[in-house]
Amino acid sequence: MIPRSLLLFALWILLWGELSVANVASGAVVVPLITWLFVARMGRRFLVRPWGALLLGAHVGWSLVVSSLQVARAVLAPTPGRTATSVQTVELAGGSPLVASVVANLITLTPGTLTLDVDPGTLALSVHVLGEVDPADFRDGVLDLERRVVGAVREVS
Repeated sequence: MIPRSLLLFALWILLWGELSVANVASGAVVVPLITWLFVARMGRRFLVRPWGALLLGAHVGWSLVVSSLQVARAVLAPTPGRTATSVQTVELAGGSPLVASVVANLITLTPGTLTLDVDPGTLALSVHVLGEVDPADFRDGVLDLERRVVGAVREVS
């Protein structure tokens, strides 16, 4: 709890950009409040696996480059196939709402895709996609991303 609070406090000061009495005092109020409101009330705790997180980051970085090039190509040289849109629905293999949330946000981060909805009961994602895609390939890509997220984050009991 103390290392997390110190990290939050350091981030607070860094976000303000200067070490001043007002920033230190406000951080001394905000950090315990955030910890009490969010961290202390969490029913589950999660642990980040460094190697899995590194592999996930590399995968997401590569996806960002490839997707950015595809979107740029659709803008600079549009064709009906490149500018077609669809909504794909993919039910995640399992996991937790945290994993579904991370997967949904990583999909939205990627150019040309936007997560529209996450069904909390089934963990099914509805994703708006730019360009023609094979539904089976898209589903496999999302499930691969879920597997990578599960490899980067695990629940601690």
